[in-house]
Amino acid sequence: MINYPNRKVVTTLPKQSTNEQKSPNIKKSRLGVNFEDMINDSNAYYLRKDLAVIHKKPTPIQITKVDYPKRSSAKITEAFYKVPSTTDYNGIYKGKYIDFEAKSCNGKSFTFNNLYHHQIEHLKLVEKHGGISFLLIRYNDFEEVYIVPTKMLYEKYQESFNGGRKSLAYSFVKENAYLVPTGYAPMVDYLQIIDNLYFKENKDV
Repeated sequence: MINYPNRKVVTTLPKQSTNEQKSPNIKKSRLGVNFEDMINDSNAYYLRKDLAVIHKKPTPIQITKVDYPKRSSAKITEAFYKVPSTTDYNGIYKGKYIDFEAKSCNGKSFTFNNLYHHQIEHLKLVEKHGGISFLLIRYNDFEEVYIVPTKMLYEKYQESFNGGRKSLAYSFVKENAYLVPTGYAPMVDYLQIIDNLYFKENKDV
């Protein structure tokens, strides 16, 4: 048995569209595309346009068993996680280190059980040392994506230990976090929000 993360990773850049404009038929053309694919596609777009270098972090594993069905090929048959993973994505944008976790959820709330304590602490440390960190969350039922800044995320997480909600309610996120534009290219334009939050004199989005 291979103990790999159950995630699909895009290993090649998507072919560049001849018309990278937002499409009115986006919902029809992108049915079945999961959130991770949307982010990977957006990161590939940013890279093609020389805007940012942001990639999905590889999950560190220790290989313990390899079979050789053919002399010219090897097949990994057993492996395990070496260390707990931190967050999903990191890279650099306009000279700033950027690091974020990406999650999607159904319904009207995102439970903190879907995050690990060390992930939130990691995001907090990145922010402390001058980097940009946040939670990128998609509420599937509403087809909306939001950036939840680390400070906001950490405050709500701490409240959950003192009688507060054990989740991020959609109503709270909609009112207090930052709605990310979605479309065709990029599919999830989170850097537009980052520009407004960190690279403009007026910090209000």
